This record gives sequence, C-alpha cells and structure tokens, in this order.
Amino acid sequence: MFETLVGQKSLKKKLQFYKESCDVTQKMPFLFFVGAKGLGKTEFAKQLAKEIRNTDGSRRPFLEINCSTLKRVDDFFEQIFLPLIYGNEVTVLFDEAHELPKGLTNAFLTIFNTEKDHIKDFNYNDQVFTFDFKRQCFFFATTESDKVFPPLRDRLVTVDFEPYTQHELGEIVKLNCPDIDFEPEALYQLAKICRGNARSVVQHSTNHILPYCKKESKQYFDSKDFDKLIDDVGINPLGLTNIEKEILKILKHRGSCSLNMLSAKTGMSRTALQRDHELYLIKKNLMDIDGQRKITEEGSKLIADLV
Repeated sequence: MFETLVGQKSLKKKLQFYKESCDVTQKMPFLFFVGAKGLGKTEFAKQLAKEIRNTDGSRRPFLEINCSTLKRVDDFFEQIFLPLIYGNEVTVLFDEAHELPKGLTNAFLTIFNTEKDHIKDFNYNDQVFTFDFKRQCFFFATTESDKVFPPLRDRLVTVDFEPYTQHELGEIVKLNCPDIDFEPEALYQLAKICRGNARSVVQHSTNHILPYCKKESKQYFDSKDFDKLIDDVGINPLGLTNIEKEILKILKHRGSCSLNMLSAKTGMSRTALQRDHELYLIKKNLMDIDGQRKITEEGSKLIADLV
C-alpha cells in the first residue's frame, strides 16, 4: 500500500492496520484525515480506498464529496445516499468536512453513533435510511478540524499528518519527474521552495520543472538549472509569495507593525494575512507576533539578500 506516496511512515502503518482489520471484520472505522494544506489527505484516503474490497473480491467503488456542495440535509439523502450509497458497497470521502451543514452534522451524530452493530437505521422525513457499515465506509478530511462539531469528531478516528522533511520533498520531486536525473544540491534547493507540502511539489514539477527540462532538452537538472528556473519563473527564496516578501519588507522598514497596519499597507484583509501568509512566515522563523508583528533576524537577513 501507498507505494507511490512518500513519507508519513507512522500514518501508513496505522492505515495498513485498519485495512488488514477490515479484511477480517469487514468494518472500517470512520476515519478523520486531519492536516495542513497540501500534505496529501485526499491522496492517502484515495489510496486506502483502492485497497478495500467488496464481498466478491472486486475493488470497492470510491465516492468523493466536497462538503461545501451540500447545502441541505435533503441534498445528501435524495441526491447522494439513495442513488449512490443505499444498498451498495462503496467508500465515501467527505472532503472539506468543516463545511458540513449543521443539519447534516446533526444527522451524522445519530448515524455514526454505533457500537457493536454494523446496521444503522436513520429516520428522516417519515423515511427510514439504512446504513450498512460492512458494505459502506465513511472517511472525512479537513484542514480545519477545530471547525468540525466536537461531538462528531468524537465519533471519528483521527488520522493526522506530519510535516514532510526536505529529503522527503526531494523524493516527491523525483517521483513526479521520473525521466529527470537531479544533482543532489539542486534537488535540495527545489525542496526548499516547496513550502513543506506535497501539493506544492506536484505543482512545481508539473508547471515548472518538467516544462523547463523539455524546453531546454535536458534530462539532468543541476544547480545552474535551478538558478535559471527560479529567475525565469520569479520564484522567491523558500517559496515565499510576493505578498509575504512585501510583509517582510514592511516590517524591516518599520521595525514592528499591527495587523491593521499590515492590512492597510498590503491591501490584504486581516483574515487573508493571518490565514494565508503569516502562518508560513512564522513557521519559517521569519516573523514573530508578540502583540505587534516583528521581523526576526533570519527574516532581516533574507530580505537583505534579496535587495
């Protein structure tokens, strides 16, 4: 299992255990895939789903649902459950689980409140909807587990992800560029711009590395190629966005800054700054927050090198 996915050793062992247990009991726990953006939650869920077999030995179908598309409880039961799940053998992934509507969350509190029995009847609008957890597996995934209703979280088994190491990110680069040989230093530099997540690696491989090598008729990628690539595409050190670079420049110039001031200076909303940019700057030790936003010594050095 997971031979095409890099890293996450302990998570792989955990999922392997659940899969082998399911082979014997025909029941899979209600799994809750939790981790930062781009760590591979959906990919791991899909890979696990591929290994689950129907009672006749065939591969069990997989159904992925983006929870933001579910506006009403009726949408789920009328458009998804009755035509696609009821009476069938299927694995269902509810992606972006924090977007589940309140009504459906409340319904799931009852549906997934199971103990020893694998059959659960749910009464809704004078109808009985029967779930068979030996024939149907249910997974959930989100980057924002704190927004999932705690009683629902308590009914799920959490599968959480670890950050990828630089070496693992390099291995993902090689996996996505199978016909390219990489100089070790160039591979290390490529890993550093991938923001610590697998999705960024795939995007850089697809949109930058492979087109560059094809354009240059190259099957070997070295440090000179890396320097040319980041210059051609305009990639910043550590994969910083231009907004993140601008934040560091503002903090370097002012010394410290409030969130409101950063919002005014960058033209970005407070929420966007906090959610999409500040977290990465803090993670890379380029910025600190102690009431005010402050650039670190490492952040100052990075900005100085960019000038």
